[in-house]
Amino acid sequence: MTLGDFITPKPEHVDPFMHEVGVMKQLILERTHQLELLRELISNSGAVEVRSKNIWITYFVHPQYGHVFEVRDDGCGMNFTNSSEFPGRLDRFLGLGLSAVAGLDADEFAWKGIGSKLSYHSRRVEVETFNGNKAYQTVVNEPWKTIETKQKPRPVVTEIPAPWGAMTGTKVIVFGHPPYRKAPFKFEEIYDYLVHRTFVGFTRLRENPPKVFLNVQGREESLDFGFPEIRTKPDEPPEGTVIVDPPIQISKNLPGTNRSIQLRLNGFYTWDERNYNLADVHYNTGMILSVKGIPYFTLDMRELGSGQLAVANPGPSKCCLIVECDSIQSEMNISRSSLVDSEMSEHFKRLVGEAIKQVEDSDRHRAFRLVPKKRKDKEGASGLLKRKQALERSEQGWVYYQSKDMDKPIRLLRQPENETDTLAILWKLEALNALPFSNFETLSYSGTGADLVVHFQEDESSNPERFTTMEVEYRFFNYKQHGHLITQFPTVICWDINPKPKLSVGQTAKPFKYIVQLKETTLRIYALSRMPNIFVATEEDMKRNKANEAWGSNL
Repeated sequence: MTLGDFITPKPEHVDPFMHEVGVMKQLILERTHQLELLRELISNSGAVEVRSKNIWITYFVHPQYGHVFEVRDDGCGMNFTNSSEFPGRLDRFLGLGLSAVAGLDADEFAWKGIGSKLSYHSRRVEVETFNGNKAYQTVVNEPWKTIETKQKPRPVVTEIPAPWGAMTGTKVIVFGHPPYRKAPFKFEEIYDYLVHRTFVGFTRLRENPPKVFLNVQGREESLDFGFPEIRTKPDEPPEGTVIVDPPIQISKNLPGTNRSIQLRLNGFYTWDERNYNLADVHYNTGMILSVKGIPYFTLDMRELGSGQLAVANPGPSKCCLIVECDSIQSEMNISRSSLVDSEMSEHFKRLVGEAIKQVEDSDRHRAFRLVPKKRKDKEGASGLLKRKQALERSEQGWVYYQSKDMDKPIRLLRQPENETDTLAILWKLEALNALPFSNFETLSYSGTGADLVVHFQEDESSNPERFTTMEVEYRFFNYKQHGHLITQFPTVICWDINPKPKLSVGQTAKPFKYIVQLKETTLRIYALSRMPNIFVATEEDMKRNKANEAWGSNL
């Protein structure tokens, strides 16, 4: 097709919406989250024009249709005109138009009318409404199947008698949305989305907000109104948390125009995200764009120019920042999941970047960056104190060495608790020439591969082994568990044998030597705790022994 194909010999009226079913289908498929239907239906109920005092949200699984979402309010209800020139609320809800973007009067949040369109991505839609004058019932059967066959859904609207004493309001029930999902939604899944991505999580103060109730598969709870993390943030932030207070406000015109953008950045960031239940799965992390008080999606902080908050100081997962900007509404895409590529969007991003820079250049942010080091220093001091206190305990065991020709024992180290302690005792015994071997000379140590390379001779009748490799363990349990090739490390030195070793450990004539017979080799194991002249005692034991010796010498 070329440009010439669009030229006609005479003027004709062209209907730009002749393929409105195809357009509608594309709008529906732009949805990026399976719960966006709820966001839009709740926005309809929460608008100031509707005057709802209560909003009830219900989800259950229908045996025939699958997922069912119901949103009910006690607002003003909808009128129905069946007129394209003067459409009522119900007409607009059921139609294919784009609400305010098509030039129609719209409620507070209904700019693109996507809510009613998303309801058509289903098996069945039911609407019941009473406006104080007339009541209507609407049924749309198999709307999505109809759209897929390139036909318009045909809502059946019936005027019904209003029940005596009935309150005004509207109930929308959508059966089988989304039509392809199998697993049921969980309460927590719906809750997190409602309070962080819908009118329920309003990011501003609002006079007389409606009460909101959620029922998921029979579990019912009332929801606190407002974005939880903003509503409950502390007045005085503890160390490790920065609250952007007062909020940063920026207002600038798009260069060369009188189009203005006003934005407001508030929220907080922290090193202690668990204290605030921050997690990506809850939709409460990063920098969230809020338009007219409704949080819609997360902005890319690195794209906005953040060189600290977005990287590791502290990183998006530890941030809960809200950018409020009503003037960017016209730059959101149809599904309200991102910004379109436009001059206004770029201007908005530059202003957000300025706000981020103000945060990152502040004294409180510089102090915030030092918190991990301060905590590490404190933890180090606390760790040292705990270690010292542990060593001072009366029940602390100590490893002693005392040969027959020594007047008193030598304290080597605390009773081992790990491989490092075992190595320390081994090397002290080596320095004292107290190991029960003809030769043991450590040549090198490595934390990877062979622990030790040594010159070794077990006794005078044994083969002198030069540059042999040995493995060191705290307690011998299962040599293969370490991933070593046993033929390369045929000797193990440990503090003791595990009470229930996984391998069959055999005792030899020497009390400190054990062997494990394997197909490819014989594994030798030497236990330091079983070696001659080695014993473990507490300080109380040593004092008691000394007193007993003194008493015995006086007899």
